[in-house]
Amino acid sequence: MGRPRHTVLEYRSYELPAEFPALVLTGSQWHISPIPGRHLHIHNCLEIGLCHSSGGTLVFDNQRIHFSAGDVTCIARNVPHTTWSDPEEASRWSYLFLDPDALLGSAVMQQCFSIRDMKFFLSDCHLLLRSGEYPWARRYVEEIIGEMVRCAPGYQTCVRGLFAALLTRMLRIYTHGNNETVRDPYISVLSPALDYLHENYMLKFPQQHLSDLCHLSPTHFRRLFRAQIGTSPLAFLHQTRILKSCSLLRSSRLSVTEIAGRVGYNSLSSYNRHFVQAMGCTPLVWRKTAGESLRPSLLTFNGWTEAEAVPSDTEP
Repeated sequence: MGRPRHTVLEYRSYELPAEFPALVLTGSQWHISPIPGRHLHIHNCLEIGLCHSSGGTLVFDNQRIHFSAGDVTCIARNVPHTTWSDPEEASRWSYLFLDPDALLGSAVMQQCFSIRDMKFFLSDCHLLLRSGEYPWARRYVEEIIGEMVRCAPGYQTCVRGLFAALLTRMLRIYTHGNNETVRDPYISVLSPALDYLHENYMLKFPQQHLSDLCHLSPTHFRRLFRAQIGTSPLAFLHQTRILKSCSLLRSSRLSVTEIAGRVGYNSLSSYNRHFVQAMGCTPLVWRKTAGESLRPSLLTFNGWTEAEAVPSDTEP
């Protein structure tokens, strides 16, 4: 059974650095508007949020939960959700976006976690950890944010250790169901396809394989994918490849030809064409200018990397 037809999702895609796949958004400007958003959204990586002030509403499909200052959220990459603040308030947040597999490494992941439990966690997790019941969650997140902001020598090692401990404790809660959220049967309709694209974007495969993974007919799958994600499965695949290549262009010394091959393009001309369509310039031009800015790259379905406007009468 699919998601109700009227549901529309916004896809937010973040470029995580290849050598250290973690991004932090924090500061006094990161407020959530009290105006409910029009659409739910999903993103391409694990999101961990910390509410610093005020309160509001967190929505997973039709499930609404009130949050307060000090609460921590953990939301998997394919879980539709949105957030808004209480009336006449503007809650302030910090966010971490991470790729656990790449950040910790497959050896650590397999040693520390059940592969089956972690697979479900990374595609379905949606936790709200109350500060009164789980005070350690806030402490871990604050420590990780502090390390990533200060960038002191060895901070990447500290972040990996702190995140491994945080992830372990969150996985325990998720596995035993000791949290306020419940699994929604509509959340994972497209998750098998999105997970497959996330992990195998560099491979060649028939598009029907994606619809088969979701147990849908090819026609229904394409219609549902466009309705919920806002683009076709093929366009989404190219978006994913280009975003991955941006991380390699920024953080590695690989040639453009090598990078094209790593993200799934056998033809350099094809890679250049899709890159220009997405980024507005060639990979070589982008590489020369990308180092001048610390902002992550954005594609058509972009991530939230600038604080949203808050009505003037709600500013603290």
